[in-house]
Amino acid sequence: MKLIMNECFNNETINFDGFSFKNCVFTNCVLIITTLDFNFEGCSFYGSTLHVNPHLPVFDISHRLSQSTYDAETRCYRDDYKYPRTKLELPATALH
Repeated sequence: MKLIMNECFNNETINFDGFSFKNCVFTNCVLIITTLDFNFEGCSFYGSTLHVNPHLPVFDISHRLSQSTYDAETRCYRDDYKYPRTKLELPATALH
């Protein structure tokens, strides 16, 4: 499995299969999962959409997602395993 660390992905379509993501940020991405050959740790997901193969066991996918928590205020999943109840500051947007 190829390891990708400390990357920020914005407005991209990403196939998770065959990759392990560590400390990555996914913002407004489309995430495709067709096999269970993937991993993520310490990642944050902002406004991203998951497309999951319907033939995969829902428990395995939900278990991996349960490693993150959903923050309704920021509408994102984040990994609170190492940093419980942390608040994530969202960057301010600038109008051009």
